[in-house]
Amino acid sequence: MKEHLELEVGGELENLSIISDFIEKSMGKYGLGDREIFQIQLAVDEACTNIIEHAELKEENKISIKCRNLEDKIELVIEDRGKPFDPTTTKPPDLKSGPQERELGGLGVHFIKTFMDEVKYEFREGKNVLTLIKYI
Repeated sequence: MKEHLELEVGGELENLSIISDFIEKSMGKYGLGDREIFQIQLAVDEACTNIIEHAELKEENKISIKCRNLEDKIELVIEDRGKPFDPTTTKPPDLKSGPQERELGGLGVHFIKTFMDEVKYEFREGKNVLTLIKYI
């Protein structure tokens, strides 16, 4: 089954709940269990939160999410026209230090890399294109 589902929303924090509902329903249609759905929701939420908070989107810019069930894996493609940012190049956070000693930020990208099996990034045609893959 190669079902393709898509959502496009404005780059505002209040749209994170719409994104989360879309992921939950889409992954449920693909037959994923609660654990996998939660992991994908968390990864997508972190990616979209980073876009909204750091990509300097213009008012008319949207976040696009495309989901495909490719039989052995789920592929999610998140696109935005914000400032380029490649999360695949970030260094892992220092998880051994306490919260007060640790540098602020970086856990969102860590969660994305931890919960997804593959994370790919490219800047193409003026867009950030983040591809998240979960094997099933």
